[in-house]
Amino acid sequence: MLALDQRESLRRMFPLVDGLEVDDDSLRRFKATATRVLSPLASAILLDRPFAVTDARPDSLGPSSSLILAADVLDQPPGQGVVDTSLDPLVTPEFIGRVGAAAVKFLVIWRPDDGAEDRVRLVRSFLEVADAAGVPSLVEAIVRPAAGLEWDGPDARHAAIFQAARELSTLGGTIYKAEMPGYLPGDLSRVREHSERMTEIVPGPWVVLSNGVNQPDFAPGLREACLGGAQGFLAGRAIWEDTVADPDTLDALTRRSAERLRALTTIVAEALRSRGQQRTVARSLASDVRTKEAGG
Repeated sequence: MLALDQRESLRRMFPLVDGLEVDDDSLRRFKATATRVLSPLASAILLDRPFAVTDARPDSLGPSSSLILAADVLDQPPGQGVVDTSLDPLVTPEFIGRVGAAAVKFLVIWRPDDGAEDRVRLVRSFLEVADAAGVPSLVEAIVRPAAGLEWDGPDARHAAIFQAARELSTLGGTIYKAEMPGYLPGDLSRVREHSERMTEIVPGPWVVLSNGVNQPDFAPGLREACLGGAQGFLAGRAIWEDTVADPDTLDALTRRSAERLRALTTIVAEALRSRGQQRTVARSLASDVRTKEAGG
């Protein structure tokens, strides 16, 4: 699944024009072009209401790809990442039906010092909208350190990713969207192990996002995550970020991004097939053990 719901973060990927950031129409054009080029290669495209989805299913979205609608309002001060989110009051069950969304997504910024009760209440409000619309829901978590502080080493951040999953994935969402577990830039040695732990925590299917992962690391990291239990990806930056400022965006999307998306899809299929074979072997061994214990 491909993410194209970035808003102010996408604006900052464009080169400045006469010292100014690009206008809203530049974001709309990029989203429409990327959707038109890449949606035939994706099972679903995640789009936002302000810049991509207005009053109907986008014409740029291929017929074989489902629409996932972002239901979050992002609080992103200039020069910063997203610091908080709220539920978009305009993403109602009626709107979801009108635009033909097959699912909805909500992002939560998780901090260890924030009140869990408020987060839980917010996610449950989102899930009520999804239930009323009769569509699946995706709950996404991005962890941040306590306000004004830094992580006390990478292990603290890894632990927070697990804490966020324990809190949010059990609330009833259909799919949980997680940061790549155990990832460090250039170091994928712990991704599979941490993904196995994530699989134990999350009661349903979960997928990885690419935010915070260096582009060359995402494909091999995705493979490790899927071998550890992830069911796939819902990613954007690792696929198209470097095309935004390319002089020929259409060509860059058609060549680089499409190739990456095909490769990632193949990685998921191969990893899930390998994991299925491993489970088949494990079940066979367990059956042999039970037969021997029974004296067979």
